[in-house]
Amino acid sequence: ALHSSPTLGRMSWEPRQSLTSSEFRKQANRRALERIPKDLYWKVAGISFVVGACMELFMIKTGFYEKVTAIEAERREALSEPPAWVQELQKQHKAATERKK
Repeated sequence: ALHSSPTLGRMSWEPRQSLTSSEFRKQANRRALERIPKDLYWKVAGISFVVGACMELFMIKTGFYEKVTAIEAERREALSEPPAWVQELQKQHKAATERKK
């Protein structure tokens, strides 16, 4: 049977192998990736780096990190003391132990 060779991209007369669907998908993905120029990866990586650096610079200049630090400090302070019901139980326990003495 005449078919296109996956490695050479041209017609050959060798018998066609039967592929499972996952093997077929792997070969199709590999061929698709081979068509993408290698310098495109470097361009995308470079553009991504520049965009990320600009975002970081923007967050630094607008005081984003200072605000987040302040909010986090408030949250940790609020969580450092136990809830009101636990404080009430602690007071009751302390009063009960003092009465026993």
